Amino acid sequence: MLQLPQIKTTGTLSDKTYEILKNAIIVLDLKPGELITVEGISEQLGVSRTPIRTALNSLINDGLVEMIPGKGTFVKRLSQKEAIDLLNVRELLECYSAKLAALSRTDVNLKELEQTMNSTEYVFRSGYNSHEILEYDTKFHSTIAKISGNSYLEKQLIVMLDNCRRYLNASTFQFMSEEVIVEHRELFEQIKNQDAEKAEMCVKKHIGNIKNRMMEYIDSNINENTD
Repeated sequence: MLQLPQIKTTGTLSDKTYEILKNAIIVLDLKPGELITVEGISEQLGVSRTPIRTALNSLINDGLVEMIPGKGTFVKRLSQKEAIDLLNVRELLECYSAKLAALSRTDVNLKELEQTMNSTEYVFRSGYNSHEILEYDTKFHSTIAKISGNSYLEKQLIVMLDNCRRYLNASTFQFMSEEVIVEHRELFEQIKNQDAEKAEMCVKKHIGNIKNRMMEYIDSNINENTD
């Protein structure tokens, strides 16, 4: 079984347990369909069962873990249909997020988004591994959600972005490409120009291209490919 680091720092144990397990699921250290036992996680993390159960409930709500009656708790399997459903809803939410961000962004917001965009490009050009590149990519999109000023939208998008990152990590090729870098810059420019309509169009193009690239490599055997 995966070796998880013990929690030794202060803070809410359930939150720290949640973050450790979520990251392990997203980067596929905990694989789709893998059984998760409270006892096993408790032994590895060095925490009691209560914060683990709380963390697992949160992961179930996020759609990363599922409980099957009579069998146990498992990392949720991946499917082509879910990938398509995920990206379709992500497109709707991100279009709205980009429109709001374009209309309400401040100079401070813009500077933060530009720094995030530049960091994403830096890790891509520096040859970081795909997990790290996708983590920065997710941060770029979640920063736009934060700039939108709608906390409910931001919360839902973060969950969807994490789910999407798991699918991207499960694919058999590098999703981050020069094309993605260009698309990020196009979206940034429209938010900078406060052009909500064009910002929405950039998101539709970006998510559409992600969908096309993903569907080339994700099929009904995706869970077998990650075993």
